[in-house]
Amino acid sequence: MDAQQIAEKVRDLIMGAMREEFREFKAEVRGQLEGFRLAIETMNKRMDAIERRMDSLERRIDETNKKIDYVRDELTARIDETNKRIDETNKRIDILSTRLEENTRGLGELKAEIAALRSRQEIIEDLVRRVRKLEDKVFA
Repeated sequence: MDAQQIAEKVRDLIMGAMREEFREFKAEVRGQLEGFRLAIETMNKRMDAIERRMDSLERRIDETNKKIDYVRDELTARIDETNKRIDETNKRIDILSTRLEENTRGLGELKAEIAALRSRQEIIEDLVRRVRKLEDKVFA
């Protein structure tokens, strides 16, 4: 065998070994790429699930906010109605208070009149006693 044939044989052996090593490397890279693909798909599925959960949470938050707004509106209406009733009650109390003051003043005036009438009655009773005494003396 000549040197060129030996060189070709060595080259073929080296090339064969390199091809085999390249195939193994290629298979290893394929395996790793397949693992990465599975990992990416898993992450994508998890991200989709997270997005669905986020959408669900956003809908629930929106529904809760609507309920809060409804309850707030209802409570505001009830508070307004209660305030109106309180205002009406306060007006009625003011009217009753004014009437009570007027009645108290009138009662005070009546008491003064009664006191004056009692005083007059005492004077009249005294006069009647005196007239009777005079009558007794005159007719006696």
